[in-house]
Amino acid sequence: MGNPQSAAHPPVSVGVLRDLFRGLERWRSAYETYGIDTLPTPDGVEWSIHDLEYLYTVAMETLPPSRSRAIDLCLVQGYREWEAAEMMGVSITNPVSMYATKGLQKLVRLIESGQLPRFRTTEGEAA
Repeated sequence: MGNPQSAAHPPVSVGVLRDLFRGLERWRSAYETYGIDTLPTPDGVEWSIHDLEYLYTVAMETLPPSRSRAIDLCLVQGYREWEAAEMMGVSITNPVSMYATKGLQKLVRLIESGQLPRFRTTEGEAA
């Protein structure tokens, strides 16, 4: 793991997670084609595609459906907000990207609190 949070690195932010999820499809292609499995973020933290895929799975399996679906549609798949809203069966004026933001905030809290095994170091401390 690229230690997305440790004494040497800033905490994981919603903005970084948003950018990583927005690039996940391209990263998957780069990984399959060229074997690129780590990327540095602007905050200097190196991320592994496997860590991001883990967070994506956590999001899809544990967040409320509106939040996980918004992360998938708005960020990972890149649909415009109104298109995602329509696919989610809500009004096209519904700000569904806020659902994605709330989901990302929850993921950050899970990481910071050490509740995600992949992001723990020893004895329950967050990585």
